[in-house]
Amino acid sequence: MLLVSVDLGTTGVRIEVYGENGSVKAYGSAKIKVQDTAEWINALKEAMPNVRESTEEKAVVIDSTSGSFIIVDSYGRPLSPPSMYYEKAVEEYEEIRSKPSTIEMERRGVTISATSPLPRIIKLMRREPDILRKARWILPPATWLTYRLIIPENSMWEDLEIDHTNALKFGEDITVDPPCWFKPLFDEAGVNLDLMPRIVGCGEYAGRAESRLADELGLYGAKVYHGITDGNASALASGCISPGDFSIGCGSTTVPKYVTKTMKIHPALYYHKHPIEGYLAGAAPVTGGFIDWFIEKIIGLDIGEAYRLAEVSEAGSEYLFFPQGDRSPFNNPKLAASILGLWPTSESREIIVGRIVRSMLLSITFLEYFYINLMEMLFGSTIGEVRITGGGSRSRFWNMIRASVYERKVKVMEERVCVGALIPVVIKTGLCETPEEAMKRFLRVVDIVDPNPMLTKVYKARRDRFYELWVKLKDFYDCI
Repeated sequence: MLLVSVDLGTTGVRIEVYGENGSVKAYGSAKIKVQDTAEWINALKEAMPNVRESTEEKAVVIDSTSGSFIIVDSYGRPLSPPSMYYEKAVEEYEEIRSKPSTIEMERRGVTISATSPLPRIIKLMRREPDILRKARWILPPATWLTYRLIIPENSMWEDLEIDHTNALKFGEDITVDPPCWFKPLFDEAGVNLDLMPRIVGCGEYAGRAESRLADELGLYGAKVYHGITDGNASALASGCISPGDFSIGCGSTTVPKYVTKTMKIHPALYYHKHPIEGYLAGAAPVTGGFIDWFIEKIIGLDIGEAYRLAEVSEAGSEYLFFPQGDRSPFNNPKLAASILGLWPTSESREIIVGRIVRSMLLSITFLEYFYINLMEMLFGSTIGEVRITGGGSRSRFWNMIRASVYERKVKVMEERVCVGALIPVVIKTGLCETPEEAMKRFLRVVDIVDPNPMLTKVYKARRDRFYELWVKLKDFYDCI
């Protein structure tokens, strides 16, 4: 069987094709320039490896960004542009944040913020009511693309399902088994629950690929399985399989994940039901996305050159940088990213730019450490090593900073986000009998980085005060 996994990300589509033994058979990628469903489809076609001639049966699974959604009609046709996970609805959030159902959701492990889908849906209802009147479904990108493969064009989209990881941020109650929509939340928000598909598990069979799009991709007749969010895919791809496992996805967002048997509520965390067993405690603050934006739009360099300047910048000379806090750990829409400690000097532009970029990388590492420390305190565990994956894990110099700040060994996992989406599928279809077998067959460690005691000494005091200072900055933003 050929295992085809599609990662529909923020900036591109990535497709990996695996054999049952875990070997990579084919690979493709394409960039996404604008957030538009037609652009997604074009990128999908461009990225799709040629699997048409293969006589092997094909299995397909899709992951996508968590919290994004598309509103479609009865035929699956989008009625408006996608609403992306990073967009905000501040006024609508302020209206519902103190409602009983919102407070109760937090007690059940799901935090509603200004970037959550529900406030954005309410905003759309008010500004473009005709769209909601014509709407039949509200779908995350992974679910929409799943059914674009399954359902023939010009056919009705009926009796749809959504995997429980993609359902979470819309308003899913994961404290019950099986998980279900938390109806009071939708009732108080005035959102029709009939617009939401039925919730099922990750890796459950969704249907055969019978659309014209599937045929164009060489996937006609393939078995399609329900997918997963990109954050959960990243967690599984980095080995977050069993209780006590911890990993960090290093991409547009920083995604710490910890596998636990029980939920312990904390305002800086939300929970997913683990795609295999137990729960995933995690967060998703915007970090790498801001750095990429800053380097491109403000500094005007490519990422590689900016990182080179950061690497030669003197350790300990960094400015104070604080990431935006509109998502975890504060969920405060006022808390913007900030750089403190700037003074004019006679130093060259290259030195200043390198220091600024290094300051950002360092502070994101402090944020990552905050979550390591939080997980240990909350769950009474010891995290002996940290597995990382994603685009932000490619820089060995940054990983050296990470290991030194964490004071722990860092294992860099091969970037197989697509494998993360496949793991529930290979377990539920019986291709792998246990999660451990799936992990051994499909996951790879590509580098191990040990702490540098000298860097630890330079950064330890600032690391230990980082969160305290960030809270003070939050209080300042609350006053302006």
